[in-house]
Amino acid sequence: MNKYDAISLKSRWSDSLNELGQSVLSGKGSSPFPSTSEGYADLRGLVIRRFIRGATIASVDLSGALFEGFGQFGSCAIKDSRFRNSYLRSNLGNSFSDCDFGGANLAGAVLRGVFSRCDFSLADLSSSMGSQVRFLGCTFFRANFRKAIFLRCTFEDCHFEECKFGNGSFAHSKFIRSVLPEESLGNTLIDKVQWM
Repeated sequence: MNKYDAISLKSRWSDSLNELGQSVLSGKGSSPFPSTSEGYADLRGLVIRRFIRGATIASVDLSGALFEGFGQFGSCAIKDSRFRNSYLRSNLGNSFSDCDFGGANLAGAVLRGVFSRCDFSLADLSSSMGSQVRFLGCTFFRANFRKAIFLRCTFEDCHFEECKFGNGSFAHSKFIRSVLPEESLGNTLIDKVQWM
């Protein structure tokens, strides 16, 4: 999906359909569109304006989605869902497993909780932040970590390749079986980082 596809997907959501789509995320109703060819509930291009709290969300395609206004996920459990090329510059928490954030714009987002087996390839994590977040078995291929601040976080069995770093911090974090080439970190603060 490219940016033009995302714009096209957003245009299919009238105000009433958008309200319905946000209700689906809160566990009420079903998508107004047929499932994707991969079997995901189709909420692609949805504009999320609500604070979605405490929801359990599974097998939903939110590619091209946008957080707007109060839109955010708080204390949610989200699994096997897609956020490709989404614009999620808000709060993301609390549990994400087997999710695809490929190409997502998470610049300035606040991440909380646990991210297990998530793919952040080509994601923009610049100026994002998190404290005591756990990343387990995640992939970061060409992800942008410039000005990102992740304090006291754990990166276990994560894969970093061709990522961009600088002016950020991983202070007091743990990297367990996660290779992060120190020479690529530039001036990223790695004070009291544990390499295990």
